[in-house]
Amino acid sequence: MKILGQIGYWDESQIIGWIAHTSADTQPLELEVLIDGRVIGRCQVNVFRPDLLAQGHHGGRCGFRFVFPPDVDPAAARHARVRFGGSGLYLEASRPRQLEPWRTGDKRKFRSAFGGLWIDRYDWIDILGERHRKGEISDDVADQVMRFVRDGYIIMPGAVPAVVIDEVERDIESFWHRPPKGLLVSTTEPDNKFKMVPPNLEYRTGKTKLLDLYVFSRAARQAVGNAPTVAFLSAVFQDRPKAFQGLSFWNGSEQDMHKDTAYVRVKENPLAMVASWLALEDVEEGTGELEYYVGSHLAPDFLFGGVSKWMVSEGGDFSADHTRFLASLHEDAKRNSCTKVRFLPRRGDVLLWHADLAHGGSRVAKKGRTRKSLVTHFCPSQLTPNYMNGVVARAVQEGDCEFASAHSPQYLDTISRRLVGAQ
Repeated sequence: MKILGQIGYWDESQIIGWIAHTSADTQPLELEVLIDGRVIGRCQVNVFRPDLLAQGHHGGRCGFRFVFPPDVDPAAARHARVRFGGSGLYLEASRPRQLEPWRTGDKRKFRSAFGGLWIDRYDWIDILGERHRKGEISDDVADQVMRFVRDGYIIMPGAVPAVVIDEVERDIESFWHRPPKGLLVSTTEPDNKFKMVPPNLEYRTGKTKLLDLYVFSRAARQAVGNAPTVAFLSAVFQDRPKAFQGLSFWNGSEQDMHKDTAYVRVKENPLAMVASWLALEDVEEGTGELEYYVGSHLAPDFLFGGVSKWMVSEGGDFSADHTRFLASLHEDAKRNSCTKVRFLPRRGDVLLWHADLAHGGSRVAKKGRTRKSLVTHFCPSQLTPNYMNGVVARAVQEGDCEFASAHSPQYLDTISRRLVGAQ
């Protein structure tokens, strides 16, 4: 019998990998995990992996995931050994990949096996209390953190002054008619095929996003990096916030309910991220307003391919799991009694949401009506945002916020010239 496989992830909280064999036996293999020669737990090799299904391995059920018991010392966990049950055959990890959470220590102190921010720890309330007593977090921000941890989002009314919104709107209108070099939109208009191209007015109404407006608009940078948002993000990140993957909408997106962790990547940790939604006009019901499940960020991790928070990553393309992922969000919401809420903000209001909050765009009932808005993703300054094509984004600091973008070398050069020279 020939055995194939590998250990892909190994840290103090879990071991993840896959094993396939050429035997006709369809019974799942059993693995034993040992520390100092003592078996401390077992798991079966039966996790479904669509990438292994595509390779013809046993219907794809070749993955395994072993979670260390809570009483196992983290240092000892890194020296565990894995063997086939009842045998002397051990698996070796040639280069264990570390899944280090963001300033965390032991990952088992988190709700997610992937770690997260300090607000994602089980003892977050103790950390908040200590930081508040030390004066590191104000009364207002402490209250925001409490609501953010409970609900998965907070709303900041009037966070951006009207005069700044006016300037942003003027820039957007100007850019649609006379786009600066390097500015791009992503769109499926008019032929339902995805493309990234310079702005063209025939694309503006429909499923189109103006990308990284803040690169070309000082007003957009002021709006995105508004003081209330930066104060909150600085507290939860314990670092300067880095803005990346900015999207400017003209209409409602009508996007299915989803979680950003499936698509928007922060290289070191998928949960070290917060997103913002800024209303550029009063939003009316029926215009495709943002909707979300309150508290849905507390649901268990959905694992693409049995291993990943990202649908596509260096570990593989698990797009075959996408339909099941979208369905799971509604199932989780029903199971956990999460209320669906629609956001009807006034101009200048900002909503910040957790990386794992299930959200989407409601259906547009009032055809021809706009729902102008800016969406921005943020991570701690020291971490690395990736775009969907895997390009590592460059960041340039301005004020108390950084701004990053990655579409092409020419685009990166444009960022450097414009931000460094901004007045």
